[in-house]
Amino acid sequence: MLKRTLISLAVPAMLATGLLAMGGSASAAAAPPPPSQRFECKLGSVDRGHASLANCRYRDKYVHWIRCENGPISVELTERFNGRRNVLNCPNGYRLKNQSIGL
Repeated sequence: MLKRTLISLAVPAMLATGLLAMGGSASAAAAPPPPSQRFECKLGSVDRGHASLANCRYRDKYVHWIRCENGPISVELTERFNGRRNVLNCPNGYRLKNQSIGL
């Protein structure tokens, strides 16, 4: 903690005297976000195409959406999840046609 405080006090002084180039702050902005802000999920079909499986690497809160069809009738299901893996099932007699996942 003391090291961070000293660095945060030293950086403005170094900028003012020209000892630190502005390019350093630009490279810090290009750094990848921490794991808590990443959204890396994969979707797959399970149960012979009647359910959607979501596997998330970092995120534990997300919305899972599916569209299921039975002939000319289609239904959409949306559910919020807290966890890194879940399965969203189509109603009996319906097949999975489309799926999505988001924040």
